[in-house]
Amino acid sequence: MITETFLNACFSIVLNKSKKFKKPHTIYRDILEIITFYTNKESIDIPISVKNKVECLQKICLMIKDGKTQETVLDSILYGDKFKTYRDFLDLQANEELNETTIVDIIKQIRLRKKINSLFQNYDELNKVLETIKDSSFDSIDDLIEDYEITIRKLYLNMMESDRIVNIEAASSLDLTKDDFSSVIDTIKLKYDRENKTPTGFPVFDGDILFGGFEPSRLYIFAGGPGSGKSTMLSNLIIKSATNPLLTPRTKKNKVYVYITCENTIEESLLRTYQSLYDKTLPQALHEIRNGVDIKAKMLDQLKENNSIIIMKYFPAMSISPLDLMGVLDEAIGEYGKDSIMGIYVDYLDLLRSDTKYDMYRLELGHITLSLKTLAVQYNIPAITATQLGRGAYKIQSSDSLNLDQMSESVKKIDHADFVCLLAKDSIDKNTVHGKVGKNRSGEANINILFKTNFPMFKFVSGTKRSNIKKQDISEVNVFPGLSDKKF
Repeated sequence: MITETFLNACFSIVLNKSKKFKKPHTIYRDILEIITFYTNKESIDIPISVKNKVECLQKICLMIKDGKTQETVLDSILYGDKFKTYRDFLDLQANEELNETTIVDIIKQIRLRKKINSLFQNYDELNKVLETIKDSSFDSIDDLIEDYEITIRKLYLNMMESDRIVNIEAASSLDLTKDDFSSVIDTIKLKYDRENKTPTGFPVFDGDILFGGFEPSRLYIFAGGPGSGKSTMLSNLIIKSATNPLLTPRTKKNKVYVYITCENTIEESLLRTYQSLYDKTLPQALHEIRNGVDIKAKMLDQLKENNSIIIMKYFPAMSISPLDLMGVLDEAIGEYGKDSIMGIYVDYLDLLRSDTKYDMYRLELGHITLSLKTLAVQYNIPAITATQLGRGAYKIQSSDSLNLDQMSESVKKIDHADFVCLLAKDSIDKNTVHGKVGKNRSGEANINILFKTNFPMFKFVSGTKRSNIKKQDISEVNVFPGLSDKKF
């Protein structure tokens, strides 16, 4: 609701003449958006007592936003009779001395109201659904549930968009000559400190490709053709990070890895994790289970050594969207705390449902990718997912043959990602997977990688960085001394 107290505060900021205070350039637009929100809502009435004052503030903001000076604006609006009763009030607001604390608080209140408006853009729809529930005037339970789900989904979308806008507007500026660098340096230290990254467990990645692992707020995509090991790669990224004490950050009490699969069921995911951890083929794993081996106790003992927790969730293909993933994360955060989440791993992007319908599938895939990126930013965690490569990647003889043009369906998947690694199974050697880092905002790109695998045990055994010049033996530098490739 627009109160008179809030209106007076807005006038104070808009009309203040203090040279010490530099107004944010977005302040006039923010106030106009707040006013527009309330004037456009069918179920919200602005009190008559403040309606004229609202119109006065709206006119002042519009004129200043259009480039007119404060003096010109006041002279113009006070020339007629409509706002003449506010002459003394406007003069008082323009000359009021505001201290820094008051100014900061007023700006905060304006931005809070703006965020509320962003969150409740569909306020009338929400109000209608709630009224329908209250008086039982819905046609059927089916219609009620459908209307409710659509309304709540829009609320989530509004929240994600609101947070995205806040992050953009919070982007700071830096005058290299006049400004103090300390806050920026602190941000750099925090963002790029290895302790705040989630290691992949692969030295080839944790070395100079990713400089220690996955960064918070970034989206990582592993794209592969059929049989290239996309799901196995995602599973291995979790297992290697969660179970190696030399690679897992020690600063967090619990380290929670959230794994979402829309392809392999929970029992399949559990079996694959067990096989990879203990070098078991499927017959060997099943034999142990039938003979009473307590695989839960066995796995938990290993995870507890590093305070690691793996949460697995299975959803049928096309049944969940990135917004639903937020619910999964919220549940994990409620149980273990926000700072414990090491990342969300989604298997895989093409099996998610878009929150917004488009006429073309490629646009939906682009929207899904952007939503995953927004989720990573909002929760300040890395998001790691997989996607399909096109048919051109089916018959690959070397990493040199891989390129971003082979990404299937939507180039927007590349645009929104911070990192893209292409994978393709060798057409002859079943134990070899060729990889190429095609995009990398945190380090070097266009890097060829040779992976040795053991797919019967769902395991990427090792990864070797190779020169782009076709040589057969280029060994990688192990950035974690004391760890041999046999452990990976």
